Amino acid sequence: MIEKYDNVHSELMRAAKINIDYWLEYNFLTLKWWIIIVLMIILWVFILKVVDRQQLPKVLFLGLVWIMAAANLDGFGFELGLWGYPTELLPIYPKAYLFDYAMIPVTYMFIYYYFPKGKAFFIANVVLAAGASFMSEPFFRWVDYYKAYHWEAWWSFIIYFPLSYIIRWFVEKVFNVLPENQKVC
Repeated sequence: MIEKYDNVHSELMRAAKINIDYWLEYNFLTLKWWIIIVLMIILWVFILKVVDRQQLPKVLFLGLVWIMAAANLDGFGFELGLWGYPTELLPIYPKAYLFDYAMIPVTYMFIYYYFPKGKAFFIANVVLAAGASFMSEPFFRWVDYYKAYHWEAWWSFIIYFPLSYIIRWFVEKVFNVLPENQKVC
């Protein structure tokens, strides 16, 4: 068994070297690479400036949960060969720093802050899930930041929409169990 795993490990290291060589030649310090950095900074500065300081801990916690969900789901899909990222910030996991650590969490933080519940939350999430699935994903494929191999945009919609409710529910539960004198929001 260990010998077989050693073979798997050797192949993974070979693939990692190929990916790092690709990244150094086609990504590192290119315009697309700098765009990732600038967009990440702009998105985080934007949300930090927009959100009221009183609500910031809850909104940031929601963003953290989205980061964990997005990075893990992204890792699963990448490992299973469902998609890939021709343009990357770094050639190591997770692959989609721009999406997993900025675009997805910040947009959902924005939605949660301005439309925290009810019909407004529902409508905002339908619009966001549809926009992310049917507009953003095709756009980022077109500009070579993302490549779908065995994935359909509507599958993303089916994930984004209910996940927004699950994460919102989790965040509300966590903040509702805090004693009143320890609540930060």
